[in-house]
Formats: sequence, C-alpha cells, structure tokens
Amino acid sequence: MKRFASVDFMRGLAIMLMLVLHMIMHTLNVDAMTADMSKVRLIEFVMMVILPFGGGMAGFFLMVSAMGNAVSMENELRNGASAKAIAGRQLTGGLILLFFAMLTEGLIGYHGDLGLFVHRSLMAASDPALGPVHWEWNHALFRFNHFETIHTIAWCIIINGLIHSALSAREKFRDKNKLILCYIKLAVLVLLLTPLAWAFAGLIIPGFPFSTGDFLSSYPRIGEATLGRFILVFFLEPLAGHPEPLFPYLAASFVGTIFGLFLTMPQEQRKTKSFVSATLRSGIIMYLIGLAGLLFNILWVIQKQGFDAGLNLYLNIWDHRGWTQEIFGTPFIGWYFQFMLLNGFGILVIMSMIRLVELRGKARSFGKRTRFVRRFGFVAFTNYSMQFLYFVAMFIAFDWLLGTPYARYTGFWGHAALTILVGIGLYAVLLYLWEKIRFAGTLEWAIREINYFLNRERRKKLKEKGIKWYNAGLLNVKGILYSADWADLVTESEIDHAGGEESRLAKKLAWAGLVFPPYSIVGFSIALRARKKESGHPENRKALIISSASLIFFLVWLTAFFILTPAMFG
Repeated sequence: MKRFASVDFMRGLAIMLMLVLHMIMHTLNVDAMTADMSKVRLIEFVMMVILPFGGGMAGFFLMVSAMGNAVSMENELRNGASAKAIAGRQLTGGLILLFFAMLTEGLIGYHGDLGLFVHRSLMAASDPALGPVHWEWNHALFRFNHFETIHTIAWCIIINGLIHSALSAREKFRDKNKLILCYIKLAVLVLLLTPLAWAFAGLIIPGFPFSTGDFLSSYPRIGEATLGRFILVFFLEPLAGHPEPLFPYLAASFVGTIFGLFLTMPQEQRKTKSFVSATLRSGIIMYLIGLAGLLFNILWVIQKQGFDAGLNLYLNIWDHRGWTQEIFGTPFIGWYFQFMLLNGFGILVIMSMIRLVELRGKARSFGKRTRFVRRFGFVAFTNYSMQFLYFVAMFIAFDWLLGTPYARYTGFWGHAALTILVGIGLYAVLLYLWEKIRFAGTLEWAIREINYFLNRERRKKLKEKGIKWYNAGLLNVKGILYSADWADLVTESEIDHAGGEESRLAKKLAWAGLVFPPYSIVGFSIALRARKKESGHPENRKALIISSASLIFFLVWLTAFFILTPAMFG
C-alpha cells in the first residue's frame, strides 16, 4: 500500500513534541524561575508562550490521525471493499480503540494507576523515608472516562467511517472534490452545533462535565454509580466531555479527512494549486481570527479578575473544554477562538508539510531521512500510554546524574534539557529493540490481535496469505519503516526548474520565516539546493538573498533573546 511520508513524519513529530513538552512541564519550577521577573531572560518569556501553545496542539494530532484513516479507507475502497465492509471495519476498530483508551486513562497510562505507582516508587527510591509503596486503585475506578485525544480519535474513527461509507456508496461522490465540499460543510455544521451539544448535555446532567459533589459529573465511579449512569455518561462524553469532546473536535477530524482525500484522489480530479492556496488562506484566516479573539478574552479576564487569572487562562490553552464563561470566565465564545487559533495553525503545518514533501517529489528521500522521528509515530498509542517513562528519565537525570532528590516541578532549564536527552534516549532505544520483534506486546499489536477475531473480512484475508492468528498483530516494520512504497503527488521531473519553481518556493518560505522562524531555515536550505538546477534564474539569486536575510534576522533575535533581560531596560 502506498504511504505518505509527510503523514508518517507528522504523526511521529506530534508524539515526540508531546513527550518533550510534558518532560519540560513536569520538570520546570516555574514559580522559582519567575520569582524575580526582571532577571528572567527574554527567551524564557518566549518559551512560556510557546510551551502552553504546543500543549494545546492535540487537534493537530487528531487531524493527522484522520488523514491516515481517510487514506486507509480510500485504499480499501479502491481495492474493491464495499462501503458496508468499510463501515463495519471502522466501527469495530473504533470500539476496540475506545476500550484501550479507557484502559489507558484509568489503569495502564501515565495518569492511570500504573503511572501513579511508577511515580510513587521513584519518589520512594529517591527518599527512603517515604516508606513502602502500595498499589492503589485510585484512578482505574473512574478516570477511564477522561475524554482525552485517544477517546476523541476512537469516536471519530467510528463516525467518519459511517459517514464516509454512506457518502462513498453514492454515485455523485465519486468526484472527490464534491466529497471534500461535503466534509467542509460537515465541519462548519459541527462548529455551529457545539453550543447546542454542550447545552443538551448540561440539560441531561446539570453542570456536565464539571464538578457535582466530590468528583466530576463525567466520572461515575465503579462501585458507587448505577449502570444507567455509566450508560448515560458514555453517550454524553462525546458531546461535551472533558477535555476534548467531539463538539467541536469532530470538525478537526473532518478537516484531516479532507487532507486524506486530497492525497488519494485521482490525479485528473486533483486541483492542486487551488487546493493549496485555499487551504493556506483558510489556515491563516482561522489563525488570525483565533488570535484576535483569544487576546481579547485574555485581556477581558485580566481586566475583570486580575493578571494572574489571565495568565492562568493562557497556561490552560490546552483545556479545550475549559474555555467557557463557567470555567475560565471567557465571555466571548472563548472555546471558538481557542479552536480557531490552534487548529488554524495545525492546518498551516499540515499543508506546509505536504507542499514540501509530496508536492516536490521528495517522499522517498524525506522518508529515509526521518526514520528516527517516524519510529515514534509507528506505535503512537503505546508511546502515549508509556509516558511514565519520563518519570524514569527525571529520576535518572535528577537522582543519578545530578545527585539531587527526584521530585516533579523542581528543576530549571538545565534539568529539563537533561531530562529530555535521557527521556528521548530511553524511548529511542526501547523502540529500536522493540521493532526487532515487530512490536509484539504493544497496544497496537493487541488491537490488531483482537481485531483479527472480531473482523471476519480481515481474518479471511490473513488466512489466505497463510498468516496464523498469533502473528496477526505483528506490525509491518520492514514495509513501513524501512522499505515503504512512498507516494508522491508530483515527481521531481515535473518541477519547473526552468521557471525557477524551487527558488520561488524558497523566497515565499523566507518571507514567512520572518513570522515563523523555522520557515527561514527551510527556505534557506531549498534556495541553496536549487542552485544546482536554477543558478542561472534571477529568482534563485533573490531567494538566496531573502532567505539569508530571513535566517540572519532569526539568529540575531535568538541571540539577543538569550542575552537580554527586562532589568537591562530599566
């Protein structure tokens, strides 16, 4: 099956960034760092803005997952699978994933009982005075309903599968551009229905999903709540659960499906230039609308409740369900602007990656160079669940290497950097060794094994290939990580070097780099490489000048931010 290098890379990148952000957030002693703001370097202020923003990019991962899911569905349809079979496969797969999402959040994940046990054990190892550690069922009895990204993805797999199979069965949607237009309308409809969905859930259970009594109304506790309560919450969580409900995040999933359709549509239907242009414009508009509304809401909260309340609001930008009047005091549809800002940025990143890889004929070379990152996304769910490994990384960095007692939220930037180095190293070694047995024992392996017994069509196909049931869950390491059949939308031979196409792209990226610095680095690299085939074109000289200026601009400001503090300005 054809694979798209940009999709695999973005999935791995999202997981790596999540790990890095969580390691920083669980290491830094923010209160100690900001005790004297005059001594905090400007780069630290910048990082305090970037880190919470990055923590809110769950919608980006959701879009990337939806892209992969759409590609998979389209490949199945092209291979002769019926719309009914697609719906059945999506329903089965989504329900299995939902079960494991609950298992992860409550029991085996880093916020579940296993994660708590690991953390407490490391604390006791660092400080024997804390005494022996006992396993406690603190979270497994209720936290399985925590509606995090994996829950959202599972429900989106089900809903997208049912919708896509129903639409694909209709003749008029053989034209994928019409199908894309339909998904755009569905995304807008989800945003419009979000307040109604939340209001409906609050009508059924007053205050849902927030506090009623001694635990959240969306967290019925095993042994205390009735079966009816569990069933009711099971269906209300997708509508208005915490922190990432389908309303509005089903809209982000539909956007990811649109990207997947663009990647897989027949070449004669693909309107590449208009799609790229419209998508980038839409992402910019969404981002700017979101930024304006977000700043207005933060300033309003500061005016009414004080600076600390406004700062707390931004630090909780990750809380997709919390940006309401009731929780953080955002009176002007704060959730809408938060959604537009974060997902507008996500759309820009995704479209940029597709433009730089599949639309330049670079899939094969890019896929080979990014294997390290792609490996993290290959078993993304397992990596998400095993985040208690960064507790181990912190213990090694603090207790063993630095000789200071292990404790969360007590370090500084040096501690965070060392924790990241150790943490990513632990993951990298574990994943490299795990791939030798084709990731047997991972959550992805377990899901595929269960799916083998529940999905008759898949079981039939595997038996025809002579694959035994105990090998059904093994992942295709060689065919995906090492020898993937990469797909390009444009071949390298189709690049218009005579017209300076690469140089023009480098110039655009250089201008964009003045706002988003990573683009300046990419633009400079493309301008240099383009010299081989476009050195005689006037656009190449312009690209080199502008990209060099953009890169220097970035490096000067970066250096200044590392040196300057507010105290230097009096």
